Amino acid sequence: MNLGTHIRFCQSCPTCGRRVQIRASLLGTQVACRHCHATFTASAFEDEPGAVDDAKRLMDRVEQMLVRAELDAPMTSETTCA
Repeated sequence: MNLGTHIRFCQSCPTCGRRVQIRASLLGTQVACRHCHATFTASAFEDEPGAVDDAKRLMDRVEQMLVRAELDAPMTSETTCA
């Protein structure tokens, strides 16, 4: 029996902040948040409070949401030229 499939840990998604359960066998790999679908590297260590610049984290989150909105936007036959 592979214990990595049964042992899980919780990590906060760096994009939305929600807690995500991750199998230990996925440590060090790219995983996707079930809530916002952002991808991040599974790690057993959480960031210390204040270790990451909050403004940068917020801007990264905004950028990811804008990219996702552009990808999800319906395509139209009209185009605009600048």
